Amino acid sequence: MLRDALQSVEAVGDIRGRGFFIGIEFVAKRETKEPFSASAQVANRIGRAAAADGLLCYPSTGNVDGILGDTVILAPPYNATQEELQEIVELFARAVRRAMHDVMSLTT
Repeated sequence: MLRDALQSVEAVGDIRGRGFFIGIEFVAKRETKEPFSASAQVANRIGRAAAADGLLCYPSTGNVDGILGDTVILAPPYNATQEELQEIVELFARAVRRAMHDVMSLTT
């Protein structure tokens, strides 16, 4: 569900994990996996946008070299229903799009 919901977001570099524990990596250039500048605060922007809609996630930075790199972790409970997972995906995809709109406004 998450891959489908985010397939059109060029900043998604990778989606990986096990079970419901999923990490989404965000990159400035998908082809090269070049990270965003630390000042763009991509993971934190996504985390704040998600929280504004009631979805708590785990923004993480510095995963490339201790400074650069943006990932966000989703970790719903293992007993989440299909409907709850769908809601999480919808809320997260909306937060990503909103945050990426803000990031792209800064870089253009």
